[in-house]
Amino acid sequence: MLSLTFAHWRSEERASSERREIDLRVAADRMAYNLADRMASYELVLRGLRGYFEGSERIDREEFQTYVSSLQLQEVRPGLRGISLILKLSQEDLPAHIQDMRQRGFSDYTVRPPGVRPLYAAVTHIEPLDADNQRALGLDAYAIPTARDALERAADTGVLAVSGMLALEQDTSAAPKGLVMYLPIYAKGAAPESAQQRRNALRGWVSAPFYMADVIAGLSREFEPDIAVDVIDGSAPEGLQQLFADSRVQSGSTPRQLFRQIPFGGRTWTLRMRPLPAFGDRYEYETHHLSALFGVVFSIVMGWFAWLLATGRTRAEALAYRMTAELRGTRDELASTLNAIPDLLMEIDEEGRILHCRSGHLAPLAEVADSFVGQRLQDIVAPKAVAGCRATLQAASATGYSAGHQFELSLQGRPYWFELSIARKSGPGASIQSFIALSRDITERKQAEARSHHLAYFDALTQLPNRRMLLDRTEQAVAGARKSGQIGALLFVDLDNFKQINDARGHAVGDAMLKQVAQRLLDLQRPGDTVARLGGDEFVMLIGQLGLDMESAGRTALLAAEAIRTALDVPYNIQNHHYSNTCSIGITLFPKQQEGAEDLLREADTAMYRAKDMGRNRIRFYEAAMQADVQERLALEQDLKKASAEGQLAVFVQSQVDARGAVVGGELLMRWNHPERGNVPPSRFIPVAEASGLILRMGDWMIGQACEALAQLQAQGLEYTISVNVSERQFRQEDFVERIRNVLSATGAKAELLILEVTESLLIENLSDTIARMTELVHLGVRFSIDDFGTGYSSLAYLKRLPLYELKIDKSFVQDAPDDPSDTAIVQSILAVANHLKLRVVAEGVETQAQADFLIQNHCECLQGYLYSRPQPLQGWLSAQIAAAGPR
Repeated sequence: MLSLTFAHWRSEERASSERREIDLRVAADRMAYNLADRMASYELVLRGLRGYFEGSERIDREEFQTYVSSLQLQEVRPGLRGISLILKLSQEDLPAHIQDMRQRGFSDYTVRPPGVRPLYAAVTHIEPLDADNQRALGLDAYAIPTARDALERAADTGVLAVSGMLALEQDTSAAPKGLVMYLPIYAKGAAPESAQQRRNALRGWVSAPFYMADVIAGLSREFEPDIAVDVIDGSAPEGLQQLFADSRVQSGSTPRQLFRQIPFGGRTWTLRMRPLPAFGDRYEYETHHLSALFGVVFSIVMGWFAWLLATGRTRAEALAYRMTAELRGTRDELASTLNAIPDLLMEIDEEGRILHCRSGHLAPLAEVADSFVGQRLQDIVAPKAVAGCRATLQAASATGYSAGHQFELSLQGRPYWFELSIARKSGPGASIQSFIALSRDITERKQAEARSHHLAYFDALTQLPNRRMLLDRTEQAVAGARKSGQIGALLFVDLDNFKQINDARGHAVGDAMLKQVAQRLLDLQRPGDTVARLGGDEFVMLIGQLGLDMESAGRTALLAAEAIRTALDVPYNIQNHHYSNTCSIGITLFPKQQEGAEDLLREADTAMYRAKDMGRNRIRFYEAAMQADVQERLALEQDLKKASAEGQLAVFVQSQVDARGAVVGGELLMRWNHPERGNVPPSRFIPVAEASGLILRMGDWMIGQACEALAQLQAQGLEYTISVNVSERQFRQEDFVERIRNVLSATGAKAELLILEVTESLLIENLSDTIARMTELVHLGVRFSIDDFGTGYSSLAYLKRLPLYELKIDKSFVQDAPDDPSDTAIVQSILAVANHLKLRVVAEGVETQAQADFLIQNHCECLQGYLYSRPQPLQGWLSAQIAAAGPR
């Protein structure tokens, strides 16, 4: 009996050790699963962000900020330092990119580190935009070898890649403590299959920096508190780098270790888990010695009893005792395993009736789990999930196992989502067939999917469908129209004066106006139609079933457009102020030929811009000729880029003379002699240059030519004035004043001889800013002239406020004077006003002696036109003036 007592004591020790080992393994598996699940949720955030960028033409800072704040990263996904957009840039793209970012409000933006490289991967957007994250703007991730490796892996494979440990720009310390996830973004419509195709189609990446310590801290409630965990970068325990080290393990101690591997982002992380002393304390019992003492006493008694009984009884008792111990160990092991399962665990019969139920760790579920017993599974789920649950049970009955069905369950008035797995339970002597049903709580995952879907397909500001959703619905509408024969229409709506209101009153007022526009469009929407926002101030209404023929459908579409124009013309009440705005609308009908959604959107956009060209607040239908104009304009833009780079552009000058006919200066004019098109008139290529932004580079070149010409004339003792046109877009550049100062300093030209000609349209927007910038340049000595005076926003009020030197009378008034009484009166009025304000006047387009005599009689100081000189190349004109002046 003493041996039995000792065997019992050893059995209890062994059972305790086995329970400890089982619990340790289960906890390790659960901790590895929770970390992998958290990283998968981060990847889901990046996938949603990529969809958001792919569905938008251009993302401004406010839209991106709204999108990120709606994700509630710190509350829902603790551990992420932020999310960002990285653009792939070439050396040629870099100057324009830096200028664009500075115009968006980042005045000190540049790409870092400096240096010439073939490719850059610049961080252009990052949220939340706190002081730490702002340090990452402009960082060239390609310049960091560890980051570049992950960027290239993501680009070549098309899937998420995670970097090794590196020093994040947000971290002021030099120690490499962070990691970054990258997900590639490819060109819209591209479906690359090979690595080379992916490199060619690559636009950039969405990324998320994070600290592994923050991730582990965010999982603290889901990790076993008495188990220390280390995260190592690599598949072997020694690893490459230690991403996280648990400080609770004392140095020199060698506790039990378990290893689990997690593949993520092209790397393998090894988790080393070690139980702390508190974990082992759970399995220490204080009754071992008491059991031994009791066993000794019991052995003596049983020995005396055994002396009375046959010795065979002793073996039977020992066997029974061992079997009892084994059953107890099995029971404890099973209980420990079941307690470690965080999900809803049920035993059900073949009809779905719940026989037993364990609630897991979800508190709302624990309160009602007991009430499930006796009910059928189909009775507790939502009606729409009944068929799926029944099919899952039938599949498990037929095959033994079924998984993947998701269903919704209402608990305490809140919806929860579960993923159902059912396995057939089998055993000898079973009288009825039963099943084990495991329901895993996936509510958080479903909510993240719903948020990602909404952000990928809906506009964050107005909650309207975005471009991606619109294209999908347009494709469906076109397919339906081809089947039914009903005509539909796409209405492209663009606000006419939104930019002025947004710039003058701020983004808060602009956003409020966009929301009101969205609501007014929704009020006009019919059932089955779609209202979408493409971005900025552009909206689209998709209308179906307008009629069976183009004529009647066109009339109905026009009525709908008129209703939109009328609704948007009503003043907007924002913060107790009223703002007026109009809109231009382009319409295209469908189906016709083989146009897809992108084609229809382009057609409606083209028609809208034609409505703007007609004076705004107009409606235009798309015509095929419009597309030809657009294609010609695009071809002209491409040729103009090449012309600017290859030196096809030339500078001409037309003389300006005084009343005696003596040359006093000249106006620089740009000419383009195309090798195939011939001489392209400025009226064709200047608007294209304005729209494309090429005017900035061309304008700088013209100002440089003007200053160099002044310097050549000065060297010969001649002080002629040189006039050069400045576009509104060029004038509005943040560094325009500095550019003028630099070119004057570089050439040595006298600032008072340089006259910058601007049009009256410059004065419509931001007059106070315009005056301030002109005044700054006038202090340098530069003079200003109003070109084509009288054809635009003519007002005596701004003439008094602006620091002007000169007015130029437009040739449309000069050409009919003095024969036309109206034009004669206008010219005389301009000359009288200028004389009163002490402004010089230049009359353009003087072609006859009668015109010249009339202007001179009315005290016009300066004349310009074919009567005196046709435009000629700049160098020839300079040589002629220097020769005419003679040696000095």
